[in-house]
This record gives sequence, C-alpha cells and structure tokens, in this order.
Amino acid sequence: MVITSAQAEERRRALIDAAIAVMSEQGVSQSRLVDIGRRAGISPSQVLYYFGSKAELFIEALRAGEHELRAEYLAAVERLPAAVDRLERLLELAAPTGPGDYRLLLWMDAWELAPRNAEVARQLQQLEDDWTSLLSDVVDHGIARGEFACEDVRQFVLRFSALIDGLTIQVVLGSPHIDRDRMLEMCRDTARRELSLPRPEPLR
Repeated sequence: MVITSAQAEERRRALIDAAIAVMSEQGVSQSRLVDIGRRAGISPSQVLYYFGSKAELFIEALRAGEHELRAEYLAAVERLPAAVDRLERLLELAAPTGPGDYRLLLWMDAWELAPRNAEVARQLQQLEDDWTSLLSDVVDHGIARGEFACEDVRQFVLRFSALIDGLTIQVVLGSPHIDRDRMLEMCRDTARRELSLPRPEPLR
C-alpha cells in the first residue's frame, strides 16, 4: 500500500499528539515507542519509519507545542498595539496552567536530557532563542512607543527569562508558595521596575 504525503503527514501529526500525551503522563524516560504507537493507532514497528528515535519524536512534540503557542501569540499581536498588552499576553502564554502542565513537564524533561544529548541541547537552545526573540521584540516595541525605558534590552531579556524559568519550575512542581497567579504577579512587578512602567491605578 502506497502512503501519500498527506497520509504520512497525518500519521506524523498523530504520533506527535500521542507522544505529547504519553510523555506528559509517564515522563520521557519511562515512555516507550510501543505505547506511543498504540496511542496513535499506528503499528509500533512503523513509528521509527516516521521518526528515527524516541529523542527525535520527543523534540518534535516539544516543538509542536511551542509553535502553537507562538502562532497564538503572533495572532494576538495584530490586535494589541500597546507593548504593555503584548507583554501581558506573552506572560500569560508562557506561564504554566498549574501543577502538572504537560507542556512545561516536557520542557523540564528536555532540561534534564540536554546535558547528555547534544541534539536535544541544540534544539532546546533554538526554542529558547525563539522565545527570547519574542520578548526582545516586545521590549523594543515598547521603547519605540515610549512605553518602556530600558538601557540594555539583552540583559533584561536574559534576567527576565531566567526569572520565568525558575518560577515555572515552582508552579509545575506544585509549590505551596508560588502558583500561576503569584508567578504572573512577580513577573509583572519585575517588568514594572526594570522597564519603568507605571503602577496600575488602585481600584476605587
């Protein structure tokens, strides 16, 4: 039976979706290709036809989630001329939904694998660079509009990204001290201080 390019792409997408589900439930190290193939309704022997290894499939699953978020953000930007609104939307998309957020669990697995897998490290750095480029664009946009003040955008982006990563771990692990709302509050407060944003007016 000849598989068309459209069918092959459909099966790749099914495997990526299955990988996201299985890996978020079991973790990358405990997930088996046979489980992913079974979840996708594809013969386990065919999984390696579409992906050369579990690591390759894992990276594609991670990339798929990030690309969906990026597309959602870029679509929102068209309706948000104010830089402060763009920053808020970017923060909302970056923050975990709560403990066990599958997308961020995949990121944490990637951080754990990266020191021992050069390809995972390379792909992960590319995804990090894609994220920081969005943040840099927001800050540059805010400076151009006179909304933000920042002497060194690059240094701000590095610090702010590190803050988000650290808080993300706390939220995903279910810290009793930092939940999603507290994370967003801390990020907003840091942005206000470092970008010279006015504090919101108190409710009357």
